[in-house]
Amino acid sequence: MELFAIVFFGIIAAASAFLVIFSKNPVHSALWMVVNCLALAVMFLLLNSQFIAILQVIVYAGAIMMFILYAIMMLDIKKAAVEDQVKNNFAFGRMLILFLFFIGLAMMGIGLAPGAIKGTMGPAALAHFGEANLIANYIFS
Repeated sequence: MELFAIVFFGIIAAASAFLVIFSKNPVHSALWMVVNCLALAVMFLLLNSQFIAILQVIVYAGAIMMFILYAIMMLDIKKAAVEDQVKNNFAFGRMLILFLFFIGLAMMGIGLAPGAIKGTMGPAALAHFGEANLIANYIFS
């Protein structure tokens, strides 16, 4: 059940990330970014990282997105200017996304991607102390 939830919210996060990139309206793009932040927060909860999940919602989905929406509204972006810029940068963006995708696949295939959490911040320590306590001990000691 937990694996299904992680896969489900991973698909939601990936789909909303693509919608952030390919939305024509900047406000819609910012709102899809909020959906992405919330999906990532749920994934952090499923991975027993409650502190990071709360920070994800408060800082990114709340404060940062409010500032981004405020900046979009204050800039009064003209639709024609945005369409010209999107047409000019679309091919470069596609190539960059494909390049990063294949770099990620290569890292996973070679084994350079980070593995499971091990050591003092492992699942046993998180269950015993709680995540916020461990992070506070590392920060303030």
